[in-house]
This record gives sequence, C-alpha cells and structure tokens, in this order.
Amino acid sequence: MISSYCRRCASTSASNPATWARNTLPGGFTSDGLKHYGLLTNFGQESLEQLKSQEVRRRRRQLDDDTNQPYVDLFSKRISDECSDYLKSQASPSDTLAQAFFGSKHFMPERMILTPVHLLSGESSTSIPSSFQVKDRFLQWTVVCKSPLELILSWQVSNVKGVTMLAFDPALRKAYHGNCINVTEKALDKPLAATGLQLHKTYAQFLLDGMVKHLPSTKTNM
Repeated sequence: MISSYCRRCASTSASNPATWARNTLPGGFTSDGLKHYGLLTNFGQESLEQLKSQEVRRRRRQLDDDTNQPYVDLFSKRISDECSDYLKSQASPSDTLAQAFFGSKHFMPERMILTPVHLLSGESSTSIPSSFQVKDRFLQWTVVCKSPLELILSWQVSNVKGVTMLAFDPALRKAYHGNCINVTEKALDKPLAATGLQLHKTYAQFLLDGMVKHLPSTKTNM
C-alpha cells in the first residue's frame, strides 16, 4: 500500500478537487502511516523504488519490532469553513499549507536563525517557494513526497534525521503537522530526554497554530 502511495505522491502534477480527495497519507492521516513512511524510506533519505526487495522486506519487519520504534507525533487543528473552502479551491492545498507554515510569525525566529547558515552554504533556497516540488530544498528541509493534500519533507542534522509532514483533510476540515525522528521511544524515557520531548511537542503544536493563523480566512473552530 505504502509503496504504491509513494509512487503516486512522487508525481508533482496538480490534480483537480474532484480527484485529489483520494490522495491521502499512507494509513489515512495517522501517526502510524507517517512512522511507516519514515522507516521504509530511511526518514526520507531514500526512495523505495531504488531499494532492493530484500531490503524492503527487512524494513517491513522492523515495523513490527516494538523495541526499536522511532518517535512520531501528529497534531491536528480544526479550521473554519471559509478556510476549508479556500483550500479546497486550490489545485494543491499542500503548497498553501507549506507557504503558511514557513511564512508564519510562529516560524519566523527559526527561519531567522537558519537563513544566514543556508545563505552562506548556498545549498538550499532561503525564499519560500510558490510551489513545493519533490527534491526542492528550502532551508533545512527537502521535499521527498507530495500529493495535493500533503507534503512530506526530510531533514538531517548530524546523525539525527527525520521527516516533517503537513496535510489537510477536507472531510474533517482539519490541518495536520506531524514529525517522525530516528530517535527511539525507549531513548526518550530518560528524564532529560523526556523534558526535551515535551518542549518539542509544545513547539510543534505552536507551529501548527501559526500555520493555521497564517492561512487565508483564518477563523478557527476549536
């Protein structure tokens, strides 16, 4: 299921609203779907189509290893009817979500820190793209998977890597922000790591709130 999904979302062509409702997250907007995608693609660093079948089978077995599961989260926020209607009218709501996420006031401090680093390296764009395409790079993130309803971006800092997901469910009128990181849940049980995890969750929810506030017609239903 996930491999066929990845082939679908690797396409960067726009779909019309009558068809894009079928293009949902692997697993259907769930944290498990995002975790499976992260594990099978080495957190967005590799394409399933480029892996040998033996390696794919090995990674699928890892999905059942409860002792070595990566950290994953998925936050959602209800949006207004007006905002939902606006997103539905777009050929690619995922582009609108990404522009709102990276262009929000809530993300601005992180953007100000990262921009000079990437201006010096010249390896990534520091301007928010009008359209996010697979393999595009913006600051720390690389687009690895895209459908009209969702965007998955990979990132890596030293030996820590992960994927960031932004998505829109038109049926539930919800916006999503999820993360999967190659740090095991067991490692996060330690007191210091647990404190860092709580800070991450608070910040992730803060970024989701900022994205929703930055969307057009931003009245939200709590």
